[in-house]
Amino acid sequence: MYRFRLLVSVLLFLCCGWGVAEQHDWTAMNLLARSTDEPVKVKLNDSDWQWLRDKRTLRLGVTAPDYAPFDIMASGTDLEGITADFAGVIADALNVHIEVRRYANRTTALKALEQGDIDMLSRSTRYEAMRPEVTLTQPYFSNQPVVIGPEGVRLESAAQLVGKRIAVVSDYFSVDERDKYLSGTTIQSYQSVRRALEAVAFGQADFYVGDAFSAQYLISQGYLANLKPLNFAGFDGLGFSFAVISSGHELLDILNHTLAAIPRQTKSAIQRRWSPGGAFSIVNQRLILTPREQRWLDLHPRPVVVVDQALAPVSFFDAQGQFRGIAADVLDLVQSRTGLDFEVRPQPSVTAMLEQVKTGKADIISALTPTAQREEWLGFTRPYMTASFVVVVSGKSDWLHSLGDLDGRRVAVPKGSVIADFMRMHHPQAKLVEVENNVDDLSMISEGKVDAGIHLLSSANYLISRYYPELRVALALDREPGQFSLAVSQTDPELLGILNKAILAISPEDMSNIVTRWSASMEKPDSIWQGYRTQFIQFAWAATLLLLLLLLWNWRLWLKVRHRQDSERELNYRLAFKRALIDGIPQPVAVRDREGRLVTCNIGFLTETGMSHDTVGGTRVADCSWLDARDAATLQLIHQQAMEQDGKVASDLMLQICGNVREIHYWATPYRGPGGELSGVVTGWIDVTERERLHHQLEAAKEQAEEANRAKSTFLATMSHEIRTPMNAVIGMLELALTRADQGHWEREPVEVAYDSAHSLLTLIGDILDVAKIESGRLTLLPERAHLRELVESVARVFDGLARQKALELRLEIEADAACDVLIDPLRFKQILSNLVSNAIKFTDIGHVRIHVSGERVAGERLSLEVSVKDSGIGISEEDQRQLFEPFSQVARSSHASRGGTGLGLTICRKLAEMMGGTVRMESRPGVGTTVTVRLLLQTLESLPEGDVRPAPDVPRSVHSLKVLVVDDHAANRMLLTQQLEHLGHRVEVASDGSLALQVWHPGDFDLVITDCNMPVLNGYGLARRIRELEAEMEAEPCVIFGFTANAQPDEVENCRRAGMDDCLFKPIGLDNLRVRLETVPKITAADDRPRDAQSKRADGVDLKSLREMTGGDPGLIRRLLEELHSSNRLDIDQVRPLWEAGDWKQLADLAHRMKGAARLVNAGALQELCGQLEGGCKDGLSSKEVLNRALAVEQAMALLQDELLAQLRTLVA
Repeated sequence: MYRFRLLVSVLLFLCCGWGVAEQHDWTAMNLLARSTDEPVKVKLNDSDWQWLRDKRTLRLGVTAPDYAPFDIMASGTDLEGITADFAGVIADALNVHIEVRRYANRTTALKALEQGDIDMLSRSTRYEAMRPEVTLTQPYFSNQPVVIGPEGVRLESAAQLVGKRIAVVSDYFSVDERDKYLSGTTIQSYQSVRRALEAVAFGQADFYVGDAFSAQYLISQGYLANLKPLNFAGFDGLGFSFAVISSGHELLDILNHTLAAIPRQTKSAIQRRWSPGGAFSIVNQRLILTPREQRWLDLHPRPVVVVDQALAPVSFFDAQGQFRGIAADVLDLVQSRTGLDFEVRPQPSVTAMLEQVKTGKADIISALTPTAQREEWLGFTRPYMTASFVVVVSGKSDWLHSLGDLDGRRVAVPKGSVIADFMRMHHPQAKLVEVENNVDDLSMISEGKVDAGIHLLSSANYLISRYYPELRVALALDREPGQFSLAVSQTDPELLGILNKAILAISPEDMSNIVTRWSASMEKPDSIWQGYRTQFIQFAWAATLLLLLLLLWNWRLWLKVRHRQDSERELNYRLAFKRALIDGIPQPVAVRDREGRLVTCNIGFLTETGMSHDTVGGTRVADCSWLDARDAATLQLIHQQAMEQDGKVASDLMLQICGNVREIHYWATPYRGPGGELSGVVTGWIDVTERERLHHQLEAAKEQAEEANRAKSTFLATMSHEIRTPMNAVIGMLELALTRADQGHWEREPVEVAYDSAHSLLTLIGDILDVAKIESGRLTLLPERAHLRELVESVARVFDGLARQKALELRLEIEADAACDVLIDPLRFKQILSNLVSNAIKFTDIGHVRIHVSGERVAGERLSLEVSVKDSGIGISEEDQRQLFEPFSQVARSSHASRGGTGLGLTICRKLAEMMGGTVRMESRPGVGTTVTVRLLLQTLESLPEGDVRPAPDVPRSVHSLKVLVVDDHAANRMLLTQQLEHLGHRVEVASDGSLALQVWHPGDFDLVITDCNMPVLNGYGLARRIRELEAEMEAEPCVIFGFTANAQPDEVENCRRAGMDDCLFKPIGLDNLRVRLETVPKITAADDRPRDAQSKRADGVDLKSLREMTGGDPGLIRRLLEELHSSNRLDIDQVRPLWEAGDWKQLADLAHRMKGAARLVNAGALQELCGQLEGGCKDGLSSKEVLNRALAVEQAMALLQDELLAQLRTLVA
């Protein structure tokens, strides 16, 4: 007891000491770097690489709070952002690990850098560089200082900052920089960019000065949307670098080389990944302007831009009078790059815009198509967009099929546009009607005043879909799309140069984003007044004139009636238009006054509530029958909040509408009357029930998939464990048999045990390949008749050798009632018992292991079986017993560590026993032993009479001896199958791949080809297809082809048959199965055919007599002549088949003559005769098939001669 207390005290002391030692002033972070596809190759000298190998880990310091998007640590565990991405690239390039440490502030981190606790510090600028002991690497990201301020504020120069409150980040500037660049201002320092920007947004500071990228990132993320970049800060930033200790020149050189080696596309990919995006993102560098351009910029800070007010989506004004569209976004980007503050003036037509610039009242036209006439006095920038021109007609008209159909028709074109000139030149027969803008012509088409109109495709689609559904786009003009550019007077070349540089600086991605955004979702371009101002003015003049006429000529009363009818028709049209507009919204929308009474609603509201136009007017939410009182009170509260807050209020609710429970997103927005007074609220909701249902279904499907994956993993682990047990027996028994054979003893019993275990293993492998079991997550029992005594004794025999190796006594006790035939899955029963006996022997070092089997007859023909395995091993505590039946669970003690296993055995036993309707129970005491009891309820069967048990027959010979070609790239498999076939009395030739097999195979030479399906060079499928092709070409009787594969899938047989095979054999195959399959193979070779052994191959022989006479008996010269003959023969024989396939009989005859001469040198008479036959056949014009047969005979004879030449060469060398 004293020793135990002492041990506990020591452990507690060590744990406390460890806890104290682990306290740091930093927090460890994970490096979360986004991968890049472009590998980085760094060239370093040997000493630098050796330094890295010794270092292995680089410690990177970062500081709180976050500096998005450079250092983002919002998760509390990971570092991500631009710094993390560059650090990841460095780690991959240098093959080092980067450890991240987060410090509370910059001062603490710099102190850690100086003390050597970290190797480098992220996001460092001049603030860190001012310290003499710190050195910066080259920048890994640019740093462009800008001034951020509220929307609507103009900042033409940095001089306007004097006297203002300037918000800065405390570690962005050094003291010298702050005094130099921000003198005369009130500096307010903040810990983060976010806090500094919030101070400006909420009026606590006037401007923010800092880097553009992080500021724009936070603004674009939805924070502080009322802020925007105003101008550059008037000085350049140093760039963001890694800070290292000045004395660490090795690391500084390594980092500089690595940063320089990073490809531009990798840096661009990182910038795009963290770019704030949008059409208003600021660039990181100023435009490089000439002195004249800069002087023009200083003298004209606010140029005037004229825009076409009705050219949606290129340029238009929304209901609030704000300039919107593609041109507006392009001008915003130009403004962010140049600092220009544009004064925008709307114009009704192209002619008006041109007049404004010509008279000097405006400087820039926002969107204009270049023409030769305009380029005489206007300068055009690079085009920023292109658009097609189309013809718009009435939806009911069907007369327009080509542009030629416009001849004689009234066609509306915008006054002064490039289209008018195009139509006059290419379609002079058309009657052009010039209109002021792009809205007038659509109205004239709708009213029948013109037959067609020319429009931009984007503008036409927008206006037709919203205001003129009765019109349609018929076809496009046969000319190049219009190119829209900014236009200035040629008297301002400096302005043109500035605009061109600004547009050139806009990336294709930004320009594409602008066009895509306005193409996909366009806002309403203007109010009714802005869109129809010309018509209203004309209407007003007409009404005034009519009123004067009525006052002067009251006898013309009918004119007044007519005017009133026209007015009513116009009013009805507008009311119908408004009704169509609100009814076109699919979601329910309703307007209520201050008292909550319904003023108007759309059809969607009536459909959802089941009310009608006649009854819905003036109703309150509380009075509605389609909503219960509690839900009505909730909606009334939302209405009240919207009016009190004078802003939009939205909420996700669960409401019961007309008896159906719905999940909705409900919103309410206040509206004001003509006098500005609060008049009520506009309300509506979006039904998200279906979306939420789909979301829940997706979650359920995800859970189901994860469960199936877990089941699959568990099943595969189970099968892996099942394989180990019989494999252990196979290896152990074979090892025991080999050991005893070496000692001169041979026993049959270990081989029989190994044979039985191998067959069990084969059955298990078949189960593993059953995909249905994996997907279903369960095993399938296969009950059959089995004798319990034989099952138990077979398991005992398997483990008897293992027990004797450990000097353990393995006892087997079987009561008489249990020695009977039962209906059981013998494989699964032996698996359960094998696992239990294996565990008992594994955890028992001294003593015995006892297997006791007892049974009790119950309910007539049923047997209550109890199998217990008891050992005298180490035992298991109750705490460990509770977890042993869980998958992958083992007793976590050091004394058990060496005993191995995966922790699946007992889990498998319990699962199998429960599938059999039984139980597994464990009783154990540490140091005493363990007893595991399995109880099963089995169906008993009557014992078979003795005569029904058939002895294993001897392996018979086949009815006839077959000639078999075995093709397999695996030498062991090839040898095994060859010995099996020869054992069965067949003659065998072998080849290691399909290509070599084709050289051995000839039509009629083999009764059977057995080929592996997957081989290099030419696989079994290709070999079978080629053999079938050759048989068809030569009209030979087909031989039988069997596939031979280890892929025991049902569809593998079909794959073999599609390739031309007759059937498929599965590895491994026993002698009995092989004999049965071969009995079905017919014999097609000659009855007196014999295997081609070494003697038969050399039957032709090689006679060196003539060579000895020519060389005077010189052995060296004879050897060289034989080597040359062997080499030339190989080249000649390789040409036979290509010449036959090409049908070149003359060349083939010459080749046969040459080979006949070579054969004459060594007196190869048979080869000479065959070459002569081939030569004669080519000259006599025999058929292709007959020539092929003679060529194949030459190939075979030449192969025999080559073998004999090699044998003679080996003899001469020896």
